[in-house]
Parts: sequence; structure tokens; C-alpha cells
Amino acid sequence: MLRWPSRARSAIRKLFEQLQDIDVYVEDVNDEAFYRSLLDFATGKKIKIARVFALGNKSEVIRVARAHDHRARRALFIIDGDLEWVRGDPVPAVVGLHRHAAYCVENLLLCEKAVVALLSQEIAVTEAEAATRFGYKSWQDSITMPLCELFSAFATSQVFVPSFATVSRGVGVMCSERLAPRRSELDQNKVATMRQAALREAESASSKADVVAELRRVTVRVNSLPDPLAAVSGKDFLLPLLCFKLQSLGCRIKRASLRIRLACAGEASRFSSLAEALESAARGHQ
Repeated sequence: MLRWPSRARSAIRKLFEQLQDIDVYVEDVNDEAFYRSLLDFATGKKIKIARVFALGNKSEVIRVARAHDHRARRALFIIDGDLEWVRGDPVPAVVGLHRHAAYCVENLLLCEKAVVALLSQEIAVTEAEAATRFGYKSWQDSITMPLCELFSAFATSQVFVPSFATVSRGVGVMCSERLAPRRSELDQNKVATMRQAALREAESASSKADVVAELRRVTVRVNSLPDPLAAVSGKDFLLPLLCFKLQSLGCRIKRASLRIRLACAGEASRFSSLAEALESAARGHQ
């Protein structure tokens, strides 16, 4: 992963200073174009952004945010929620820091209207036909319970065994191939096996009573969310599953294109919190 040294980042930022109303910093390298498209759509291009700056990871975004002088230059620092958000851990109290109210930014992309429009365009059918073929609500319902239970377990195990691999495993190892038509689908038995493994690992490092209590607390929080799937990694689980579903319907769009297409379509209201944070930062957090 390419990482610019601090001196180079400062020089690049200075080059774009006159071209934008505010500097925006994000975690992942190679996400600059995606975030620029997303922010333009979220705000209706009311805030001028010529370049988004990637710092490489969450810790670096928070570190730079803590040191930033907002009197000298207006800025917004954006981070994902991750398992800390799933557990309900507080966001660091740093001026200009915005944490997505979801596992990650990809969760915000999921929108039936955007998915249907994309499928309609890709396989050349009406949006009504695309909606029928995809069956968004049925698809969503089929993955919600097993994945929310899994991520409640992941968030619990991280408390007791931070080194245990959770989200990094990806969803592919928890899918099975189906025939007629050929497609990959979430295998609930494999998901349950992974959930049990995460909890066993936690219990090996603490008492079963403590693990059960934490799991119960996290599960109640996840189930109380307006959209429980917000607690599931959009990047490593939900978007791959969406891709599998689209592929089974004859849509061959690549993941990188899918993200930008979803970010620029559908209901802009799903990005309202991000848009409000950007507009507030552009006003100097007034």
C-alpha cells in the first residue's frame, strides 16, 4: 500500500487548497475518487471538493485530526465504525472527526433503489422487472439474522481476544456454490460454525459468564438498530454477497465500479449524517 510521507502530504494538500472549500481525510488509500463521488452526491455538490486525502488507516486519521488546527484550515476526518461501533464504544472526542453510523462506508451504499437502477441498466430491463428479479427484501431478510448473530459474536470475541481473526476472513469462506443457476450463496451452517468458533475463542480467555453477558449486551444493541445489517461489514461481507446475487442475474459489474455506481444513485438521504458533518466542517463547525 502506497503511503505518502507527511511532508509530501502537506505539499499535495497545499496544491489543492485553492480548489476546494474544505480538506477531507479518509482511511483507505485508493478510496479518494470513490469518496469524492460520494460526497458530491451526498451534498448535491454544494461543497467544492477537488481532492480527498487518504491517510492509510484509522489510527492515522485520528492522530492527524487531533493535531489539526481548524482555525488555519477547515477539514473533516472520516473513519469507519468497525467492531467498536458495533459494541457501542464512544467515538473519540476530536473536533472534525466523523465516524460512520455503521460498520463501514460500504454499509451506506446498500439501497434498493440504487441496486434496482443498476441492475436495470446492466441487463437492459425495466426497473420494475429488475426489482422483481432481484427481490431485494427477500435477499436482505435471508442474510440479516445469521450475519447479525455472527457480528455480535465477532464484536464480543474482540473484547477478550483482540488477535482473533474475525472480519478479515471475508464472507467467501462462509458461502456455498448453488446450481441452476450457478451462484454463490451464504451458507448458514458455515456462518454458525464461525460464530461458535469466535465465542469459544473468547471463552478460552475469560469466563463463560462474562462472554455470555457481553454477547447479550451487544446482541441487544445490534437488534435495536434501525437497520441491524449496519453492524455487518459492508466491504467484506455485504457487497460481496450483493455481487454474487447480481452475477446470478447476469450482471457482471466489477466491485470497484459497483461502489461508485451505488454511491451516485438511489436515496441521498442515506448519506445525510455524512453530508451534515461535511457542511458543518465547511462552516467552521458552527
